[in-house]
Amino acid sequence: MRWLVVVLLAANIFYFGWELDRQTRINLRNSPEPLAIPDGIEKLALVRELPEPPGRRQQAKMSGESAPAGAGETGVAVPGSPEQTPVDVMIEEEFARNLLTQLPDISVPGIPDEVTAPRTLCFTYGPFPDGRQKDELLAWFEQRRVAVRQRLESDQDHALFWVYLSPGDSRDSAMAALEDLKRKGVTDYRLIERGDMQNAISLGLFSTQASVNRRLNELKDKGYQPIVVPHRDTRVVYWVDVKLSATDDVLDAMIRDYPARFNSVPVRCEQIALR
Repeated sequence: MRWLVVVLLAANIFYFGWELDRQTRINLRNSPEPLAIPDGIEKLALVRELPEPPGRRQQAKMSGESAPAGAGETGVAVPGSPEQTPVDVMIEEEFARNLLTQLPDISVPGIPDEVTAPRTLCFTYGPFPDGRQKDELLAWFEQRRVAVRQRLESDQDHALFWVYLSPGDSRDSAMAALEDLKRKGVTDYRLIERGDMQNAISLGLFSTQASVNRRLNELKDKGYQPIVVPHRDTRVVYWVDVKLSATDDVLDAMIRDYPARFNSVPVRCEQIALR
């Protein structure tokens, strides 16, 4: 057992050394090679690495211009002379002035009126089949001096099919027809007592052709010849249009108070033509 432990320890040490050597070779192989500098290229060096410190920098002397007063032949200002503007600074200032003259004239436009003006919101409430609710909502907005108006529209539901028996000669004949329907087990009928269809017997309104066919087959099996005509249920509905400012205090009350119980949708103010 002791020899086994020694062998395993030696194997671990050998494997560790081999793994360390392999990783070192991989790192050396993947390391970037130093960039070769061509011959004749001057190398940069720090000031402290130079054998001798560099001489004092001389100011450039522009051709055709004399050196500033108080400067020697080299263009270096003589101690004790008045402070002079360096030539390189003068060149930079002149370049900046020339650049400014070439820049385009950028003008900042004024703020549009629609940005500064209060935002206007418009809403439409409805439809109201009952004129009483419409009147109450109108009164609520008018009391708060909000621009409001009502619109009247005809709301036509989808097409229906009306099944009926032709009018009888008299009310007695119509009542006899009702008793006959009841005796034969027909249900869902109603006598029309006024209008152009007086004494006719209505047998129902149906929204699909399949339901109409079932009703017709039922009546024909019992010996009747009903009539089918298209029918549209037209009704009058009301809408209430509102226009107010987004900063108006009524807006918060409109969301939380009485108008909140009705259906409303935001619309573009051009659609309701409110002033």
